[in-house]
Amino acid sequence: MAKDIFYNRIHAKQLLFRKCFSILLEVCVIEVRLATLNDSESLFMLNKLFGNATTIEDLKNSLSKNKRELVCIAFVDGVAAGYACGLIIKSMCYSKCRADIEALFVREEYREKGMGKALLACLEKELERLGINHFHIITHEENNAAKALYTRLGYIADSEFLLEKTTKTP
Repeated sequence: MAKDIFYNRIHAKQLLFRKCFSILLEVCVIEVRLATLNDSESLFMLNKLFGNATTIEDLKNSLSKNKRELVCIAFVDGVAAGYACGLIIKSMCYSKCRADIEALFVREEYREKGMGKALLACLEKELERLGINHFHIITHEENNAAKALYTRLGYIADSEFLLEKTTKTP
């Protein structure tokens, strides 16, 4: 009987050690912050993966000179994992500014791990620091994962209908 208890304690400790060891293997360093000009290469790569076409020069120009744009970036163990981009909108039609969340992208291998939520929280916090607390997000009708995320985070679908047009170069 005492031998069985001793064996069970050792076995339980081994199981606990294995469980803790496997958890330790999954620990990683996650950094979510406002992007800087030094993040240009990472943002360019992420933006390209997202399917957006821009040049590295245009991206750097936007990061350094566009004061109405805020970009948050996420790194996992030093690897660029995703970004969120917001654009501050001020119009004579409204008394307060709002922000349009222009893009939220997380690399596939980092999805379903809270990265999108962390990126949006970073962007919202930075915008709130500037006195902006009204946000718009536009996503594709069929992007159910994004719509579910936005809904979980308190965004509400409205009845606006988006129309788009591209004119010839002026």
